[in-house]
Amino acid sequence: MRRILYLLPALGILLTGCSALPYAHQIDRTALMEVLGVDAAEEGQVTVTAASGPRPEDQEPLVLSAQAETLSAACADMGRSGEDYVFFGDVEQVLVGEEEAASGLEPLLTHMARDPELRLEAELWVVKGAPASSLLLEPVEGESLPDRLSALSRNAQLLGGPRPQMARGALTDLLENGDTLLPALERREDGAGNSVLAGAGYAVVRDGTLRGYLGEEAAFGADLLRGLGEGQVLELPGPGLGSSALKLTGIETSFRTAFQGERLTGLRVACTLETQAAERTDGVPGLGEEDRRTLEAELARQATAAIAAAMAGFRALDADAIHLLDRVALAVPWKTARLEAQWEEVFPRLEVSIQVEATVARD
Repeated sequence: MRRILYLLPALGILLTGCSALPYAHQIDRTALMEVLGVDAAEEGQVTVTAASGPRPEDQEPLVLSAQAETLSAACADMGRSGEDYVFFGDVEQVLVGEEEAASGLEPLLTHMARDPELRLEAELWVVKGAPASSLLLEPVEGESLPDRLSALSRNAQLLGGPRPQMARGALTDLLENGDTLLPALERREDGAGNSVLAGAGYAVVRDGTLRGYLGEEAAFGADLLRGLGEGQVLELPGPGLGSSALKLTGIETSFRTAFQGERLTGLRVACTLETQAAERTDGVPGLGEEDRRTLEAELARQATAAIAAAMAGFRALDADAIHLLDRVALAVPWKTARLEAQWEEVFPRLEVSIQVEATVARD
């Protein structure tokens, strides 16, 4: 309860949010920050790092960093670091270092809700296995961090990967039950040995603190449990010696409960996937009936495994990060109060059965 009360002052501006424009400053003397990084520092302090976008007259993007006991003080220190006015109203991406996320997200989200410049529409990312400052102070050569983050956010629907989460949504989740799901980032090597910034599944937050991660398979399952993923293109093996690309055109996920007396003992997840064949690598035009059945079976198998991985991850971390209780209660609304009373206790041991039906549209 104390956690919820701590966040309640943010409710007054949760649904509004504002960004004060730098009217009193010349635009050519204003540094418009686009990415903010927040990291835990020694002795309970916090390190804030900010990066601007392109600047006038071909100036290099400005990167500033400051350390203080509070986020407000660190941001104020950056504003006093040079001749330019530092404006945070253009921040669209906020990176949270792993150590800072493990210490708790509430101070950051409350600060964002109260700050006159920072916007609750900014997207949150957790940097897996590293401080956020490492991505801002050591950018990948030839890659703009704001542009890369924007591309990851835009391409999530088409290419898969972690779905964006706004600070507003994360704050709402924490106010509801303390749990949320945030997209994770990591720096890795591509096939050519180059360092790239890529999505790393989801960060699972329990009681406002980072508890662990869902990998790519489990992240796909978490999206399916939420009915997300329409428009995504999946590459499946077969038919023949090649592979096929399928575009998800419809996702419907429903839940049924099993009780022993008054106690919830099991959950049945039913997921229906509709797809269209987008491409085949073997050059054969169209799909025959046997090809379609082969792809449907493979897609159902992969989706079942993904949902199972997501549920296993949530139960192992004892975190209802996708607010599954709300979705389950819709199936038995007359038992909502009973579910709420026992959910936290039974969720980690809940028996889950999964049924996936996949269809590939005929050409």
